[in-house]
Amino acid sequence: MLKSASKVTINTGNVLNLIDIKKKAGQNVTEELSESIKLTLSEWSSQNGLPVQNGFASPAEQVQGSREQSNYMVVSTSTPREAVINITRPHDDVQNKMAEEERKNLKIGVKIFINEDSTSSLTECLENVFTALHTEYIDNVILAYNPDILHINEATDETNLKSTHATKASPISQGSNIARMPSTELEADSEADARKCEAILPGIKVLWAVLEDYVKQGRVHQLGVADVGGGCLRRLHAWAHVRPAIAQINLASCCVVPPALHEFCRANDVQLLTHGDPPDLLSLAAVKTLSDAGVGCNNLDWCARYQVHIKCRGVLALKGYVCKATLGNKDDAIE
Repeated sequence: MLKSASKVTINTGNVLNLIDIKKKAGQNVTEELSESIKLTLSEWSSQNGLPVQNGFASPAEQVQGSREQSNYMVVSTSTPREAVINITRPHDDVQNKMAEEERKNLKIGVKIFINEDSTSSLTECLENVFTALHTEYIDNVILAYNPDILHINEATDETNLKSTHATKASPISQGSNIARMPSTELEADSEADARKCEAILPGIKVLWAVLEDYVKQGRVHQLGVADVGGGCLRRLHAWAHVRPAIAQINLASCCVVPPALHEFCRANDVQLLTHGDPPDLLSLAAVKTLSDAGVGCNNLDWCARYQVHIKCRGVLALKGYVCKATLGNKDDAIE
């Protein structure tokens, strides 16, 4: 395995052509991401494409490795202190698939999962997606910002524990009580949603400013946000220079869209969509990757899921993940 690397960026390529994933019908998002990472790392390590020490190879090794395994791209992107390498799955068909249609006929959607309000991490994530897809612009980017502090607070808040299910629900679906909703729009969310907004909105604003720069450059056309309550969405909408055009909510543990949120989206031309991604996807996928196969994936720093549709037919042509992971051996992670 990748015992010599401490950090890697992993491009799974098009997971629609992975036979092992196709065989596992009905798997959830966490399982799909975990399986994609495991297959990518396993294919790379089984081929022993490039001998890497502390994230680097000597110039002689790089030349020799490129001759022996030309299908692998392993490029150092770090200082010796960080030891980060990029891993791309061999024989991937992303570039060929993207070339089959004119770019104007494709719609690229990206959802970014990130737990820290790090502008450098978000930029790194987006640039890796652009590189993976060989594209100059992305049609829409949805930000899923779920800082770890939210999960810590949920675990220590007995009130929240009583009102949530076994799996963590999204901020929108927790504690919603329409009968007690205040009359003012700004306070339309439940108390739990309001607390979450206070914790999450500052970080969203930091990351949103980075996304706005991409829109100004013409590299991203639309922005969206996932798992924020109606009041939080209103505050972000009022603050932002590039206003959210998409709002995603998790209906895994909520059957009804909050009326105030629905009305706000309708009045402000915000597309309201549902999803089934757990808010702690990064940690869940890392744990599952580690426990299932012993692949030393201790933590996912960030992850982007891209989907490419053919507009005129509505066909999903490509789907894949680009992630940054902290690696280590299984025994160390358990300790």
